[in-house]
Formats: sequence, C-alpha cells, structure tokens
Amino acid sequence: MLLSDNTYKVLNLLENFNNLNNIDKVRLTVNILENINFRVDYDINNIICLLKDILSKLDSNYNKVIVNFGKHKKLLFLSAKYMELSKIEKKKFSIEMLFNIYETDFNDENINNTINQNLLIFDYVYSLKI
Repeated sequence: MLLSDNTYKVLNLLENFNNLNNIDKVRLTVNILENINFRVDYDINNIICLLKDILSKLDSNYNKVIVNFGKHKKLLFLSAKYMELSKIEKKKFSIEMLFNIYETDFNDENINNTINQNLLIFDYVYSLKI
C-alpha cells in the first residue's frame, strides 16, 4: 500500500481488488481510468494505453470482443462500490489500484518490465496532490 491514511471504504475495496486475478485487475483499472470523474493534471491516456496493451497480451480475446461487465460479477460489484466513494477516496483508490498493478507479478518478465518501466505511478500520485 502506498498511502497510509486510507478510509475504511478504500481499504475494503482494495481488499476485494487484491482478490481479483491479474486480467480482471487490469480490466477493472482500465474501465475506472477511462471513466474517471475528477480532474487530473497528468496525461492519464498514457496509463490507459499501457494497460490496454498489457491486457491484450494477457487476454488474446481482448481486442476481438467488447467486455460485458455483466459476465464479470466481481468487476461489476467493485465498479459499483467505486461509484459510492467520495472524490478524494476515488483519487486514493486510483493510486492504490495502480500501485497494486505496479507491484503485481504477472508471471511474464516482458510484462513485468513493461509495467515497471512505463507505469509512472509516483508521477501520477504527485499530480493528484494528495
């Protein structure tokens, strides 16, 4: 965990996020970042493109099929819980979610190196001024 002052809601959501498999973690992160509803002084599109590239490497059907969250009950649930958070809690969760992906071992050295070199989580944190 990167931040030390998270609320109970954020911690609970992070615990559920930790229980997802790697593909679902990336899939949910892309969905949340594409629908972000707070101002970010950081080019979030670079992170989204990076995660979409990682997702296409993890899931060969990613570029062929539209993701239906109705088939992914856990992702739908976590997405709904995310919507209940306050704006500051959403910022903190987005930080922790990206940091979790940064620390995740994807059992693929290529993917791990790509994430470690290109996911600039600390720049994102500083841009949010939390």
